[in-house]
Amino acid sequence: MFLGLLENRNVCTRFPLGVVSVQPASNLITLQVESVDRAAEILFGLLPTLPSEGDLHGVPGLRIVRRFRTALELRVLDQPTRLRLSGLPHSLWREAEQTMLNKWIDPDAMQLCWRTSRSTWTAGEREHFSQWENNNDPFVQVQHRGAWLGSGLLRRTALLHTVANTYLADGYRGTAFGHTRLVVRSSHVHDQGPGPHHIAAALLDPVFGLPLRLTRFRGDTDQKYGSDQHFILTDPAKTALLDLRASVERPPSRLSPELWQSILRRLPREGFPNNLSPAILAGLCGANAS
Repeated sequence: MFLGLLENRNVCTRFPLGVVSVQPASNLITLQVESVDRAAEILFGLLPTLPSEGDLHGVPGLRIVRRFRTALELRVLDQPTRLRLSGLPHSLWREAEQTMLNKWIDPDAMQLCWRTSRSTWTAGEREHFSQWENNNDPFVQVQHRGAWLGSGLLRRTALLHTVANTYLADGYRGTAFGHTRLVVRSSHVHDQGPGPHHIAAALLDPVFGLPLRLTRFRGDTDQKYGSDQHFILTDPAKTALLDLRASVERPPSRLSPELWQSILRRLPREGFPNNLSPAILAGLCGANAS
């Protein structure tokens, strides 16, 4: 799910990744989505479709299992974990699903697995899963060991806009040897509240953060100059690496003035209280990641 949110590159939304808020629980996570358009993009990235020729798109086995007045609930068949997408009335969730079909899917050339096989896996989904999720495959084993990182970041997605002046965020799963590597790219509105140091500090917090340590930093330690910054965070067991790349943002020409102003209005005035000190960052400048 987190990768699906990240990989909508250069999608301009009011909130980073189009997620207004996150409510995590032990086997359920609720994401409040900001608009119909963003809901359609998320559903397109998640719901499994199979072309007549080619590979499966989406998450194999994922189905819409419940519809609420203001939410959809999704679950992979035979799995307990649920994803609830909220924030829109029932009619607009229907509209988002139809928008997805009209914009990006040819129903005559694609099998809509979540509709044609509501309670069982399709043969194409099983084949895809056995090929790409083979537990005997070393790459799959590495990704499973580091899967906690994406899960933890999904639960903390709102940090991007609650503790820092994040304008846009995207990313991808990077290549690495022996561990999971996630690249998160963020752009920040210069001189408009707390900067990207606060995101790294929140993720390193011993109570609310993740089991990570800062092993590398590049950039100016004084945020007021608005230079690009680069943080590398790793876990002691070396199962996962988080590559945070923060850049300075100016209002892009393709963005409507109304959307830009709405972004400025929701920027936080204060950041994470335990901000990373310039002294700590300066000590890491030039250091290699361990």
